[in-house]
Parts: sequence; structure tokens; C-alpha cells
Amino acid sequence: GLRITGKARTVRRQAELMARQRRSNRQVFLDTYADRAHITQMDDWVTNHPNETESETIDKFEAIIREALKAGEKVSEHLSDTARDISIPQSNKSEVRTYFESQGITVRDESGATGGPHWHLDFAP
Repeated sequence: GLRITGKARTVRRQAELMARQRRSNRQVFLDTYADRAHITQMDDWVTNHPNETESETIDKFEAIIREALKAGEKVSEHLSDTARDISIPQSNKSEVRTYFESQGITVRDESGATGGPHWHLDFAP
């Protein structure tokens, strides 16, 4: 009973999700994304622009992502279509996770995600 809830994304869609997450819950945003320069830049921008609209935040995050990609930084495996978000199994959770990991898939529990709890699976070579 697993459902895929997220797969390949455009830069704009990634920016939307990241902006909403940061605006909604800073700690979950910081816990979700690796400590990289573009994440710090996003976090600082929201902190320093508390009255900006969601749309303005998304625009800024999109620009930051594009700059990071241009510099060769990894932003999200969703952008290269080597990640999936799935519903968290309701039964056999441990066995399902062990199976994915035995296949070389990295499993990250994103129970606090703004869009709803899920597992993020990275299967980049």
C-alpha cells in the first residue's frame, strides 16, 4: 500500500516547496535540507525579509536554486529525477525500510514536511 507522492520536479516547483517549508517551519526546513550555502542563503533571506509575500519568496528561492545549480551544487535529487517521495508504510515499516536500503536506496523520514508526512527516497547512482 505505498503511494508515490512526489517525483521529478521543475526548478520552480522545487522552489515553491522549499519556500513554503521555510516560511511554515524553519526548523523542519533546516532539518530537511543539507547544510549547504544555498540553504543558508534561503534561510537568511527569509529571516531578513519577514514581510515578503510567498510569491516573492518563491521567486527568490528559484533564483537561488538556479545559481546553486549553475555552480554545480546539489540542490535536490528530485531535479534530476533520481528521488521519489512515498507515503510512509502503515505496517511493516521496518521491513520496508530495510528492503529499500538493501537495494542501495537512501531513506529519509520527512514526517514533519509541510505537504504531509512521507519518506524521501534517493536512488542516485
